[in-house]
Amino acid sequence: MQDQEILFYGKLHWIIFLWPIVVFILGILLLQQPILINVGYLFTSFGIIWFIVTYVTYYFSSIVVKKSQIILATGILVRQYADIPINKIESVDIRQPIIGSIFNYGSIVIRGTGGTVYGINNLHHPLTCRRIIEQVIHNTAN
Repeated sequence: MQDQEILFYGKLHWIIFLWPIVVFILGILLLQQPILINVGYLFTSFGIIWFIVTYVTYYFSSIVVKKSQIILATGILVRQYADIPINKIESVDIRQPIIGSIFNYGSIVIRGTGGTVYGINNLHHPLTCRRIIEQVIHNTAN
């Protein structure tokens, strides 16, 4: 059962909640203006719904790295679940904006043999995840 040991468990970064909260706060501020009260209700409602959808996405999205496989789960309405054997991985790429470097989040793209591409956006600690995956690939090759 050594192959089942979890080496890395990753979730999405809290930054995904930023825009829903900003829209909600903007809606609250618009509610203070009598002439814009309907727009305020619209923004507040949209912010709440967006936050709930984002939370459900956060809750159900993850990446698990084990010695023999990577398990990737994303999405809510269209659930994507991938079980990738370590020996079927060709490359692991990171896409990280400047603000992602500051707050330690980014996207990870895993390319499998045969050109299959798996990815997860806004992952917390993407560089750590890539480093661990590359170590596991290296250890498996030896």
